[in-house]
Amino acid sequence: MANVLIGVCGGIASYKVCELIRELKREGHRIKVLMTPFAEKFISPLTFHTLSGEKVYTEKVWEEEPLAHINLARWADVFLIAPSTANTISKIANGISDNLLTTTVLAYKKKLLIAPAMNTVMYRSEPVRENLEKLRKWGHIIIEPEFGILACEEVGEGKLANVERLKDWVNYALEEKSLKGKRVLITCGATREYIDPVRFISNESSGEMGFSLARVCRWKGAEVKVIAGFTTAKEPPEVEIKRVRTAEEMRKEVLESFGSSDIVIMNAAVSDFRPKEFKESKIKKREKLTLELFKNPDILKELGEKKDKQILVGFALETDNIIDYARKKLLEKNLDLIVANPSEVMGEKHHKGYLITREEVREFSFPTKLESAKFIVEYISRLIKGGG
Repeated sequence: MANVLIGVCGGIASYKVCELIRELKREGHRIKVLMTPFAEKFISPLTFHTLSGEKVYTEKVWEEEPLAHINLARWADVFLIAPSTANTISKIANGISDNLLTTTVLAYKKKLLIAPAMNTVMYRSEPVRENLEKLRKWGHIIIEPEFGILACEEVGEGKLANVERLKDWVNYALEEKSLKGKRVLITCGATREYIDPVRFISNESSGEMGFSLARVCRWKGAEVKVIAGFTTAKEPPEVEIKRVRTAEEMRKEVLESFGSSDIVIMNAAVSDFRPKEFKESKIKKREKLTLELFKNPDILKELGEKKDKQILVGFALETDNIIDYARKKLLEKNLDLIVANPSEVMGEKHHKGYLITREEVREFSFPTKLESAKFIVEYISRLIKGGG
């Protein structure tokens, strides 16, 4: 996949890099680690060597390989510094290169990913804030630390970003920004139509596909907003998520954001019907219960009627005649693209289906929904550029 260089500074949070290496290797990336002298006081180079399967670069190795800083800078597709201490941030911001890590920074041509981790008073100090702002102006990405209990037992900002966020930023750095400047609205998850305070009509949608699409669109540079019903999948980091319960709540939120959106991907499993009457108290057990259902608004059709400049993408889950039913839906609802899936993909890791426009049908099949999401978003990017 990619060559990821991780610079580790001398902080207690350096232990989190162990899990990050595991996760990145699981995705197929090749990892190399370089350490500052103080980092070696917190964690052994042998630990990183064992996890990465690669040589770990220290000051001692640099003595043996004088051009290590040049070779590492050329090798890396992504250079992440985590944890990044106040000392290292100050050195980078002021062009100081007195160890292998900071010298490699000067030899690296691309933008850095810098993940600060330190005491909250240090993090809020004027010198650190000024140095971080300088790095931002140079185009480097600062992965903001998190709020919590720190190693010094103070409470505040300063915790190293969690592994999921760090991994997400690595993927962000690797993707071409084909959607930069675009606003993407995505719906996902299942809506719930309540019968009484504890019972509802819903479905088994996990939200994984919608969240995967949100991740990929963000990696591609888009400003992403997700309107989500009930989900069980892991939420994407660094993405705005608005929670709703019912189809009517989702309709309201979607209509409010539709006008300012460039791309709208309607992936949510919206309930087609709702109970005619909501019981304020729990319905007691009985031999028989009859529910009268009313049809919910067709949000996708409404958007198709309002559509102006937007690229509008719908989804169709079918048991038979998949392509025919999906194409009919595409035309009736004025969509630019519809993703049609067989019903057996629901709840499964493996994902397959068809991308259908007015001009063509493309079949796809991938081991994960994230890989399907990449394929779908790439196709949408080509639609924006005017190609098929």
